Amino acid sequence: MSGSPIVLPPKKAVLELNAIFENATVGILFSHHRRLIQANRLCAEMFGYSLDEFIDQPALILYADQEAYSALGREAGPVLAAGSSFRTETQLRRKDGSLFWCRVSAKAVDPEHPRDGTLWIIEDISEDRMMIAALESSTRELATIFDTASLGIAVVRNRTFMRCNRRLEEMLDAPEGSLVSQSTRRLFGSDEEFLRVGEQIQAEFAAGAAHRREQLCLRRDGMPVWLRISGSAFDQTNPQAGSVWLVEDITATRATEERARQAFDEQQLIFDNAAVGILFVRDQMVQRCNRRLAEIFGYQAEELAGRSTRVFYLNQEDYRRFGAEALAVVMAGGTHIGESRVRHRDGHAFWVRVTGHRVDSDSGSVDLIWIFEDVTERHQAEEALLRARDELEQRVVERTAELASANSQLQGEVFERMQAEQRIWDIAHHDSLTGLPNRTLLHDRLEQALAQAQRGRYRVAVMFLDLDRFKIVNDTLGHAIGDELLKHVAARLTSAVRAVDTVSRLGGDEFVVVLHEIASPDDAVQVAEKIRGALASAVTIDNHLLHVTPSIGISIFPDDGDEVFGLMKSADTAMYHAKAAGRNNFQFFARAMNEQAEHFFTLENRLRQAIEKGELLLHYQPLIDWPRRAVCGMEALVRWNDPEHGIIAPHEFISIAEETGLIVPIGEWVLAEALRQNRAWQQEGRPLLPVSVNLSPRQFGQKDLVETLRRILADTGQSARLLELEITESTLMRDIDETTAKLQEIAAMGVRLAIDDFGTGYSSLSYLKRFPVHKLKIDQSFVRDLTFDPDDAAIVTAIIGLAKSLGLDMLAEGVETREQLDVLLGLGCEKFQGYLFARPLPPANADGIFRPPLQQGAQA
Repeated sequence: MSGSPIVLPPKKAVLELNAIFENATVGILFSHHRRLIQANRLCAEMFGYSLDEFIDQPALILYADQEAYSALGREAGPVLAAGSSFRTETQLRRKDGSLFWCRVSAKAVDPEHPRDGTLWIIEDISEDRMMIAALESSTRELATIFDTASLGIAVVRNRTFMRCNRRLEEMLDAPEGSLVSQSTRRLFGSDEEFLRVGEQIQAEFAAGAAHRREQLCLRRDGMPVWLRISGSAFDQTNPQAGSVWLVEDITATRATEERARQAFDEQQLIFDNAAVGILFVRDQMVQRCNRRLAEIFGYQAEELAGRSTRVFYLNQEDYRRFGAEALAVVMAGGTHIGESRVRHRDGHAFWVRVTGHRVDSDSGSVDLIWIFEDVTERHQAEEALLRARDELEQRVVERTAELASANSQLQGEVFERMQAEQRIWDIAHHDSLTGLPNRTLLHDRLEQALAQAQRGRYRVAVMFLDLDRFKIVNDTLGHAIGDELLKHVAARLTSAVRAVDTVSRLGGDEFVVVLHEIASPDDAVQVAEKIRGALASAVTIDNHLLHVTPSIGISIFPDDGDEVFGLMKSADTAMYHAKAAGRNNFQFFARAMNEQAEHFFTLENRLRQAIEKGELLLHYQPLIDWPRRAVCGMEALVRWNDPEHGIIAPHEFISIAEETGLIVPIGEWVLAEALRQNRAWQQEGRPLLPVSVNLSPRQFGQKDLVETLRRILADTGQSARLLELEITESTLMRDIDETTAKLQEIAAMGVRLAIDDFGTGYSSLSYLKRFPVHKLKIDQSFVRDLTFDPDDAAIVTAIIGLAKSLGLDMLAEGVETREQLDVLLGLGCEKFQGYLFARPLPPANADGIFRPPLQQGAQA
């Protein structure tokens, strides 16, 4: 019986079939002679009918129109007539007239007699159709983004391009489709770089991080192109899954940054060496000044930063009166020009010519730039002239009676008076050393020359001349020999120009030549070359053979200005560009020089605002003790999170901070923030590790450095042994006695001291033994080429031997490849820092700082 088929009673079979019919999840319909004969309830509801009103309706009600009905009949009829099943997807119509998509299956009830009726299975697939349509739309949108993006996009698997957009091919000058299946090796200049970056990418992907870098590549046509590259893995646990990369062409940005850096360097040179004092004031407080201004008032430049401008005035009344006069002009957008009696640091009064105007600022403060010239000599000469005139007038009055009775002597007295006045005039208008016209007479003659040139419509050239390295002569041979050299220079300059031209000495080693009535700038070129030739031959003074060369700046009226001060300033600016170009040459003024000056002040102003707004942050790079495979410390490295430009690396702004003195508040903030963050990590249960902080030369030179360190350690509650200060070799060698005393005081606190960039300076071993330092850091410039440059290998070997003989700890910076690590280990170095282990990371990535991956895996 177990093998026999089960035969259901007819009644029971009907009941089971009816249950299936009523509970099916699809619509079931029986049609005959184009009418709806039978259907389940779900089918009727699918079309919006009740079952009773659905049955016995013509089949046409299910279709959009007669044409749709006929078309389906023409398609299904032959299939059904052949006894086969018919399947299709089509739109059918509900009772309310709306159309919806259905999947339809049909078969004749009796395949041998297809006209006896048809069984239809109907499934509502509207939602499926909508999902497919949405998916197709998304796919088209993604494809459009991929093909039209302004960035290069690539999918990479096993360091091979699997797919890329046309934009990436254009960046590399590659034919369309040529990158697919090609190795990414073509992006790199060498196999070593290809392998090194691959290891770095693999480590970052394994840590769950994205990879970012900027890289110089060569296009197919040989042109270099800078690319900003960022990528992330599809699946961190499966490197074979591949990664997606975004590539941006930043060649133009890089070129702009390089031009800005060069402009900044030139502008800084101009600012530091300008012949006039320059002062930047915010809300009546000194923000910054150049060396010349500090010299005029008898201060060091760093002493004035942060002080009130009241320090320059003899009394409160003078200060108030000058402020009222000047601010009324500059606040209205004008330029204030005047002369004031001011106070030297030692208390004596002197005269200055002051020019000032307001600088636009987003901070709402009143920012002013002032230019100062010491005009005391002119005032003294004018006062001497007035006194002489008064004395002469008195003598005339006293002798009037005598002259009345002695007319024969009158002519002699008048002549004597004329001679005296002439002598006084000469004293007031000529340089006492060289006999050349001084600044006062120069201004007078230049004004006359400009007036004549304007009437005659010809040009005037102003040549600002400075003797290269003249200070060395004064410092080594004495001012007496320097004065004799200046006399020789004055004579040679006079012989090199026409009698109608003016040669003037402003003071020190600065001369000005005014060329009257020139036809074109070529005339100025000829005179500049003639001056260089006249000064080329050596001068013998007291058995010293002296050579002197000039740096010459040239401005042309009316091209570069139409008034005396503007032309003088333009020529002075051009002269400092001549010095920046290598000295012993001449440069014509260009408008871009003023733009560079404005760029310098703008960059400085942005950095000041960044400090005030708290835009600086710290990243931390671990220091590795390789034998222990452990982190033995970390170095705090400052970054600037600019709202417009993103993260700015320190090499782009630290030099500005150092030059402007902003490095002092930045340095104090770095110390306090690094110690505060270390304490926060300790409270989280992280290991007790020392943090290393770099001290800049200016910061190390601060008188209150030791007190500042004590205060910050106390405020942060950190032990001195958890702080390590890194000081460059060149900084330590500036003043040996003072440096030694300061280092001993710091070391006595328990703070560790390290010499940074060791091997790049000029330290003496005898001095090195006197310094209480604990560590030498081998500069990365020696580590970079260590594997193939025998000179670098010899230097590193010597440094390691020196450290061991002196009992000092040592660490190699900039370790980026396994080959470098192996060589250093072979030489006896055991502590390292560099990208091979970890990049500088933000505090939020503490695990990457305290537990970096110390085993190198396969490349991604």
